[in-house]
Amino acid sequence: MSRGTSYRPKCFLKSVVGLLAVLAAATTAYELKPTTTVSRTVLAGRTARLPCELPRPRDRPTLVLWYKNRDTKPFYSLDARENAIGRDKVLEGSELGRRSRFQLETLPYSFKAGVGFLEVKSITLEDAGNYTCRVDFLTSQTMMSLLKLTVHEDIQRLTVTNAYDVLLDKKAGPYELSARVMLTCRAYGGFPPAVVRWVSQGEVLESSITQPVSTPSGRHIENSVGVLLHLPGLKREDNGREVTCLASNTNLTKPHARTLTIDMYLPPLTVSVEGADQPLRAGLEAALVCRTTGSKPPATLTWNLTGSGNALTSLPQQSSLDGNTTVRRGRLLPSMDDNGQTLTCTASNPLQVFHFTLVATHTLTVLFGPVVQVLLAPALDPTNIREGEDVYFECDIKANPPETRVVWLHEGEPLHSDRSRGVLAQGRNLVLQRVSRQAAGKYQCRVTNTLATVTSEPAALDVLYPPECSDDHEQAVSVAATEEVELRCVLEANPAEVEFKWSVNTSQGWKELEESSYTTRGSVSTLRHRPHEFDFEEDRFGVVVCQGSNTLGHLDNPCVFTVTAAGPPEEPTSCSLVKQSATSLGISCLPGHDGGLPQTFLATVRDAGSHEVVANASSPSASFAVGGLAPGRDYLVLVRAVNTQGISPPYLIHGFALKVAENKINDTGLVESSSLLVVFVGVVSGFILVLVLLAAATRSRCRRRGTSRDAASPDNKHRVEALSSPTSTATPAAPPPQTADDDEDTVNRLEEVESRMPSRSVSHTLLSRPTSALHGPAPTPDPTALQESAHLAGSTHLSGPSPSIPLHTTEATSPRGSSSLRPQSQPLLSTDLPRVPGSSTHKYYTLKINTTRQSNESFV
Repeated sequence: MSRGTSYRPKCFLKSVVGLLAVLAAATTAYELKPTTTVSRTVLAGRTARLPCELPRPRDRPTLVLWYKNRDTKPFYSLDARENAIGRDKVLEGSELGRRSRFQLETLPYSFKAGVGFLEVKSITLEDAGNYTCRVDFLTSQTMMSLLKLTVHEDIQRLTVTNAYDVLLDKKAGPYELSARVMLTCRAYGGFPPAVVRWVSQGEVLESSITQPVSTPSGRHIENSVGVLLHLPGLKREDNGREVTCLASNTNLTKPHARTLTIDMYLPPLTVSVEGADQPLRAGLEAALVCRTTGSKPPATLTWNLTGSGNALTSLPQQSSLDGNTTVRRGRLLPSMDDNGQTLTCTASNPLQVFHFTLVATHTLTVLFGPVVQVLLAPALDPTNIREGEDVYFECDIKANPPETRVVWLHEGEPLHSDRSRGVLAQGRNLVLQRVSRQAAGKYQCRVTNTLATVTSEPAALDVLYPPECSDDHEQAVSVAATEEVELRCVLEANPAEVEFKWSVNTSQGWKELEESSYTTRGSVSTLRHRPHEFDFEEDRFGVVVCQGSNTLGHLDNPCVFTVTAAGPPEEPTSCSLVKQSATSLGISCLPGHDGGLPQTFLATVRDAGSHEVVANASSPSASFAVGGLAPGRDYLVLVRAVNTQGISPPYLIHGFALKVAENKINDTGLVESSSLLVVFVGVVSGFILVLVLLAAATRSRCRRRGTSRDAASPDNKHRVEALSSPTSTATPAAPPPQTADDDEDTVNRLEEVESRMPSRSVSHTLLSRPTSALHGPAPTPDPTALQESAHLAGSTHLSGPSPSIPLHTTEATSPRGSSSLRPQSQPLLSTDLPRVPGSSTHKYYTLKINTTRQSNESFV
């Protein structure tokens, strides 16, 4: 026989032996007498701990079996024969066994009995019954313990409904006086059946029957117990009364309770308003009080003012301690619109029961100052009032008390009746006959009553008229031939939307310009006039006419622009020193003609001895303040005017900066030192002044002698050219020393160059010439000869085709006695002047020669 075949009889024998053991144990269970009997009561849904109470054995248990009622098979067993912890076993198909677990332990509250307890989770009503616990010991006799389990189910819910089967929460009602109250309290579910009763102030009003009633609830049928509370007639004392429904079925839980308050409404008995009997003042707040009595619960008081929204502010209402009186206060800020309005206070039940409502009514009287408004006559169209028409205004007045005086205003000034001007002002009416454009503006009326004087908001009168030139009808404009000028035609017109036309007077007659050549915005039109765009030269400058029209007519006198050629500005005039100090000079001039273009003024300051540029300044006006000068030095100031077309001839001013001591004396006027110090300073200053005057006189005398010999030559009868460029600040290096033979050779070569310029004369710089001889136009040299002359001189610089600057000078009165230009020890700088674009009438050249004067010879 194989191994598998021999194993099957062994398994079968073990099964038979096990079955016999179970049958023997079951038979023994019915034959054994219970050792202990215990009872337990558990609430459904919770976990039950079922004790197995036995006398304390001498040895440990090995097998624990649990039976329910008269079942022959244990629904749960614990086998501890192999180890002390044991192995549990659940009867197949037993729901109770799956929720059960047994634990071996000694009960803490019993020192004489205890093996362990069976823990059953989620107890249900079906788990109630008799349980048997059988315990086999290792050597001791088998014992049994009986346990009776009782399961109670708590009440599921408690509801209260009224006579209409409407569920109630905390309040019943509201009810009127003498109303009948019917309330039903019902407890659903629970085992054993609940006991329900109505209680009020410790008194039982109604009790439930003990028989439960089954009511369908969805798919299930619920058992419920209910009781009805009947109160036949309510009185005022029943308002706010509390009634409580109590339901209980077990001592394991507290009784279920539902308390309701009987709510009643009682009508108000009286209502009144205080504070609105006397006349009120507009803008002054008035205190109002509304009072009501007899309403239960307290009445809701409501303020209302007809025709007003935010004038009345309602404050929170207040009730007396007994609830019989309710007061609501209010703040009223009356206005003129509240005069004659109705003020009401309404007392009503909070639940809006209209037949329990009382109303108190008052008519308000409000005093206020004038409220005025200027209105145009309805027959007139404010957007279409033309010159020559009649205009009518009305002053709309609201005042309490009525007005006592009315005054009309035009642009803030009183307006009186004047038939010669067509003005009729009578009370609330104003008539303007045959209005002109000067009548346009803002009109107001000022009204007075016993409370105040008020001026209305302005009403604008708009008078329509055809266009007119806002500026002079004729304007002169200058422009260069290669540039453009903006002609701005500004018209006064109402309406301001003007249609423009531009025309130009040409050699072939008037020519109307295309609309694309100018822009228009309202009553302003701008034309960019470009002389170089005209085919004929005689048409480039002349008369340009601007015409305009609006819906009321055309421009009677057109705006005329006379366009002339622009050029460089004229030289400034009347230049003088307005302020002198140790380190600064102030110059003020009168501007000359600007050449038709905006001009800027330039000032160049040179040292009178070295002719070195020490400062430059520019200003949009003909006034300068030049600082940073050395004290006690003589200076030459050249003032020019510049525009985009060129630069003007300079105006020469001879000035000097004060010494430090002189500056202090001039600034303070007082010497805060001792008399000895003043005498000492005066003596020293006088001595130095005498020395300076002597040196200046001697030097001037030598200079005149040399100048008189040089002036005898015809080549030297020319004006002095400009000393330097207004923008040049650098000082060139001194030339190398030259001998007398070199100077003589240089002069001879320059004279040879001049011989080739028969029709032009070269302008030389004669610094030794007196300033009175510096006037007159400057001739224009030949550029070729100038360049050759510059090459022969070795240090000559030609500035190119730049406009020449004729030099005009004025000798400022100086206490130092300097009356002429001093000789230059450093080479002169060339002047690079701006070119005149597109002009052939302002072309100059400037020749600058660097050399050193020998003995009494002049510069050539």
